[in-house]
Amino acid sequence: MLHNRFKTSFAANIFRQKYAQGPEDTWDALADRLVEDVCGTRWGTERPLMSVEDQKQLAQYIKEMKFVPGGRYLYYAGREFKAYNNCFLLRAEEDTREEWSAVTWRAMSCLMTGGGIGTDYSRLRPAGKALRRTGGVSSGPLPLMHSINEIGRNVMQGGSRRSAIYASLNWQHEDIPTFLTAKNWTPEARAAKEADFNASAPLDMTNISVNYDNTWLNDPDRSTNPIFLENVKQAMKTGEPGFSCNFRDKENETLRNACTEVTSEDDSDVCNLGSINLGNIKDIEEFKSVVTLGSKFLVCGTLRADLPYDKVYRVREKNRGLS
Repeated sequence: MLHNRFKTSFAANIFRQKYAQGPEDTWDALADRLVEDVCGTRWGTERPLMSVEDQKQLAQYIKEMKFVPGGRYLYYAGREFKAYNNCFLLRAEEDTREEWSAVTWRAMSCLMTGGGIGTDYSRLRPAGKALRRTGGVSSGPLPLMHSINEIGRNVMQGGSRRSAIYASLNWQHEDIPTFLTAKNWTPEARAAKEADFNASAPLDMTNISVNYDNTWLNDPDRSTNPIFLENVKQAMKTGEPGFSCNFRDKENETLRNACTEVTSEDDSDVCNLGSINLGNIKDIEEFKSVVTLGSKFLVCGTLRADLPYDKVYRVREKNRGLS
């Protein structure tokens, strides 16, 4: 039976498959327990962060789908672990063995909460550069991208949620030619993927994008730049790589996820996601109320959400963003 809060059976099925906690669960029950978790007493151990009146009104807005928190809020409503953040932003900060291991650990830690990840690899040295300490040569950033792609294939939160991964590289990086064609799958790989969506293919769990900065923006011939033209050609051919534009005073905000509901320059930043459904809002006064309570809810979420490791707590405290 189609629950009256959902306009289509497709929407009802999404709720049942992803967010319902048992066959008798309802959207209204989810709204009540979510507001209690995020803004109320949370297991009776803390003071409420929002008045009872505001909690009731906020829950009603969620029930009427005028404000819809991000999917991780919905999934973890009523659960003991509170991984409310949809995505985490990472940066490979230096080209060392220790940082390669640390980025891999951070990526796995985030993916295991059900959050997606976006990683900027631009600081890693290009392939073929001499490694002074070991006497070898650098592999470049692509192997690390492939490694994290495979982590995403095998780490699924709750055993069911597919990993969402994004990778980016600055347009001036010497490995850009290889990066641009990284998802040009062989005919055999493409045929296998078409026959079985879960078949393996290079970077198939990852959306990739080229970062463009002020140097590119200030070039009067930027539209005919060979890297940019090849990027356009590849995007037309395979859909990837995409374009990531980071200009003027935001040049360092190269960290983002595939959906880009949040950008940052700080490794281990997080998104904090909610949506306003304008189609369900009757007038400007109600809009103001929904925005106010929705914003309060997301701020409460920054106080109540459990995070995968210590640095995320520190960065969240610094930025405390709303998406």
